[in-house]
Amino acid sequence: MISVIIPVFNEQESLKILQKKLHKVMARICSEYEIIYVDDGSTDYSLKVLKEIKRDYPLIKVISFKKNQGQSTALFAGFKEAKGDWIITLDADLQNPPEEISKFLEFKDDFDFITGIRTERKDSFLKKISSGIARFFRQVILKDITKDTGCSLRMFKKEVIEHFPAFRNSHRFFPFLARSMGFKVKEIPVQHNPRKFGKSKYGILKRGKEGIFDLWGVSWLKRRLIKYASFRSAYDYID
Repeated sequence: MISVIIPVFNEQESLKILQKKLHKVMARICSEYEIIYVDDGSTDYSLKVLKEIKRDYPLIKVISFKKNQGQSTALFAGFKEAKGDWIITLDADLQNPPEEISKFLEFKDDFDFITGIRTERKDSFLKKISSGIARFFRQVILKDITKDTGCSLRMFKKEVIEHFPAFRNSHRFFPFLARSMGFKVKEIPVQHNPRKFGKSKYGILKRGKEGIFDLWGVSWLKRRLIKYASFRSAYDYID
């Protein structure tokens, strides 16, 4: 079974389009799946739209925060409810086309964590520059070799995320954490669309300030992580 988890914050215009596309893709590639939307305290009509979608697609799940908690918190709420052995994440803004999910399937037998690389990123110049600077410091401080930490389109075994520490902005470090714990990570090129509705939820200055603090924290964490994947087959259960 595959669980698809989608954090939502003020994306009312894109949700019905996304659900239609996603349902079509998942029905084609998987016989058993679930879709979990996590409304992260939206202030527009996103929650109302999700309730309308649920009437048409009764099997989807909707989680709703009373106030905005941040993308990482929304994702971990979805992880807690997920029933699948594999988890797929993507944003609700349609910049990650659901049709790209099929590209991940060919790697699931050989890797634990598969993440996208936006080869032709359709974002503003300033946003690209800020991402480049952040990537440089990740490489210097953490020795993080991830090419695109900002791509939300990912597929990974549920057991991987069960061993991730939960903290604000942790979603930006998922590939790094997976590698640090000994899991096998694969990066693949994916399409990236320009945003058609709404606006980006991340301010450059705020993201930079938080990023510096996060780097310090994750650098400390790196030296203390237990590499679960390295010893998971080294012991037996005795009843």
